[in-house]
Amino acid sequence: MQLPPAQVTRAVIQRYARIVTRYADDLGDRPLVLPNGDFFPDQFTGDKNSVALLAERMQGYAGLGDIPISTRVVASDSPEPKKSGCGSGACATPQSGGGFTRLLDEGDAWILQVPAQELRHPVALTTNLARSLAFVFLVETQKEGEVFEPPVDVTADFIAVALGLGPLMLQGSYIYAKSCGGPQIASVTKVGVSELAIAVALFAELGGHDATTAKKSLDLTQRSALSEATRLVRSNKHLLQSLKQDPKSLARGDFRLTEPGAFLSNMLRKFKKQDTAALLNENFDSNMDLAEVEALMMAMPPSSRAGRRLPQKTDAARDELKGLVAEALNESRA
Repeated sequence: MQLPPAQVTRAVIQRYARIVTRYADDLGDRPLVLPNGDFFPDQFTGDKNSVALLAERMQGYAGLGDIPISTRVVASDSPEPKKSGCGSGACATPQSGGGFTRLLDEGDAWILQVPAQELRHPVALTTNLARSLAFVFLVETQKEGEVFEPPVDVTADFIAVALGLGPLMLQGSYIYAKSCGGPQIASVTKVGVSELAIAVALFAELGGHDATTAKKSLDLTQRSALSEATRLVRSNKHLLQSLKQDPKSLARGDFRLTEPGAFLSNMLRKFKKQDTAALLNENFDSNMDLAEVEALMMAMPPSSRAGRRLPQKTDAARDELKGLVAEALNESRA
């Protein structure tokens, strides 16, 4: 799989550099989480306990273990719980394509809601959990008055990569599914597979992670995209040096890109037809329906509505405040 055009590649590098610039202290050193038994040794049985354990593991890998987060499996025909708005804008939490609220902000805790039909699609499930955790990270680290860089969907995808969940995001960015016209490509990410691969390659090389081992855990398309992105990053050593020492310069676009060697690119084109056939054999799942998978894609709130999550006052504190206001009003009237 070829990399995006040069201007798109540059835009991805700049955007990821902005994330490193802004969140370096909060991100810390994260592992490169792979979709294999080493990182997820528990058997997934498609029930609420399996989902809870899966989310807990991912939360720990992402460095969010100190944030109270629980999971809830909700049937597709279950009514949404009614919640009063806090007025801060943080109530505008991610939803699925059908308007299903993925995240509930309880003030002092989060609830990750999972639609029951998603349990049949482990790739979509892990990808959406990664995106949900990215949004939690964004809100929990948000500064007073700060607005997330739009589109928030794109910001959340790259944050998930920066949290170490990039390989899980790659898997969910390119899914073969059935449709009336035959196998089609579905995705539950906002950013495409090639663009995500560039960010994952930057994360892996910057953190000293083994990209070769990572590729073994990925499907063929994702593996090819990560291989190309890794070659690009390794051909431009100055990118990693700038990310470590001066990420602001990358964010401004103060860099030049050198294309990887033409020999390897020619070899990839030579085997393109064989790769396409292998893709259909390796990735296609006849149980996956295109419309259903794409309906599971989360919709993040626009940046203008993603306000800082403010601590909610208890009933006692609220009643006390009302009493003080009433007392002040009575005194002014007297």
